Amino acid sequence: MFNSLLPKGAPFFELLLQQNQILCTVANELAALIERLDNPKDQREKILALEDEADHIYLTITKHLSQSFLTPIDREDILHINKAQEEAIDLFNNLSTRLSFLGFKQARVPMLQLAKTVQAMTMLTRSMLVGLSEKRDSHNTREFRTLRNECEMLLSTGIAELYELGKATDGSVLEIIKWSRTYDRMEKLIVYLVEVDEAVEEAVLKHV
Repeated sequence: MFNSLLPKGAPFFELLLQQNQILCTVANELAALIERLDNPKDQREKILALEDEADHIYLTITKHLSQSFLTPIDREDILHINKAQEEAIDLFNNLSTRLSFLGFKQARVPMLQLAKTVQAMTMLTRSMLVGLSEKRDSHNTREFRTLRNECEMLLSTGIAELYELGKATDGSVLEIIKWSRTYDRMEKLIVYLVEVDEAVEEAVLKHV
């Protein structure tokens, strides 16, 4: 009888999964954008629209947290996941902006491989979040660490290529600077994806 009188909790898992679906989708759109850097307009517009949608979900979750008496997991875990996913989506948007407006004609191979690895990282976060919502053990520390190490290797390869290009007499200084800063932005994105993974995994270990 008492339980029926309690206020119903907000659909936090539903909202977090919606937010995570946007995260996965912008990762897919970024990879598509990098594959066709000569014409990135469509993917850029899609990512921008998705980022706006993600902002709305972030604010909705934050509002529900301030108003809800009941939450399916600890408030700090919901807050951490919500903030980490929002920041990662923002970084996807920032990176797509940089790639779109710097006038690249073709992607460098390490950057394209990084985009595909980042796609896989977002799918792992989704798998974990779905598991958390279903109250089953879904942590994937080993798999995520493997992908993170692959990203570190690809970043090192990409920077090394730029160094070699800089030694060539026909190397474009401006092109090197643009790609170097783009790799820096990709590195920041990867840091935020690691934060998403750690936020979800912490909640899984605590509540499952």
